[in-house]
Amino acid sequence: MKMKKLNLTLLIGSLICFQLTYAQQSLNGRQIMETYQERSKIDFLTSQINYINHSKKGRIQNRSLNQFIMRDKSTIDCYAFLLQFESPKDIKGTSTLTIQNEKKADQQWLYLPAMRMTKRISPNKKTGRFMGTELTYEDLNNYLSEPLEKYGYERKPDQEINGRQCFVVQAIATDDSEMKNSGYSSREIWIDQENFTVLKTIFFDKSGELLKTYHAEDVRALAGTGHFRPYRIEIRNHQTGNWTEIYYADIQIDKPLDQNIFTLNYLQSK
Repeated sequence: MKMKKLNLTLLIGSLICFQLTYAQQSLNGRQIMETYQERSKIDFLTSQINYINHSKKGRIQNRSLNQFIMRDKSTIDCYAFLLQFESPKDIKGTSTLTIQNEKKADQQWLYLPAMRMTKRISPNKKTGRFMGTELTYEDLNNYLSEPLEKYGYERKPDQEINGRQCFVVQAIATDDSEMKNSGYSSREIWIDQENFTVLKTIFFDKSGELLKTYHAEDVRALAGTGHFRPYRIEIRNHQTGNWTEIYYADIQIDKPLDQNIFTLNYLQSK
């Protein structure tokens, strides 16, 4: 009797695994991206970040900052996102605020405390590099979510990275404004099939040439949250030879934040 129960349990477990595997294999590119954004959804996030910029000639630049994120619950997948530099001393207080919008263009500002000036980042300037890194303002804008209706997503053959099986999705802008203002002709996004973390993204420039590659490493489960986050990221620009390392620490999810943090008044008060 015990053996029969054991065999039945194993059979049920096998059927569940088969159903989950079949369901994943039947997902198309858009469905994979929808699942990724749903699995990544948070209400709040804070963390400390260290950037290390490396130039082709060997110059190294270290910067540290704090990250604050809040989801706009009145929208589907829109966030407010603040990056505030702590060091080095000459850029302390420099901040970037991104406000995603559901029915109008997203907004981005750069605050320069030395000049006590806030600059609006216009959509046609979002290809510019962010504070010397290999990230652009476009990358920051799409960091947590992107407007799925403005892109076409095609599923490519699955690939493996460091023993992790990944979906591979090619993303190409279909919206006229997005195509005009983006610095990319396409991206290939590698998403872990188990925890839906983006482990790799390959970016192609407007001519279709390889531009840069994003790699996520040291992915950890955040206790009690059901979320996974990489603690190290590397972005390499294959055309310039420059690259950026990003290290995360003290990541906290869904610890409430004051919504006034995500305002121009808050930026200018620092």
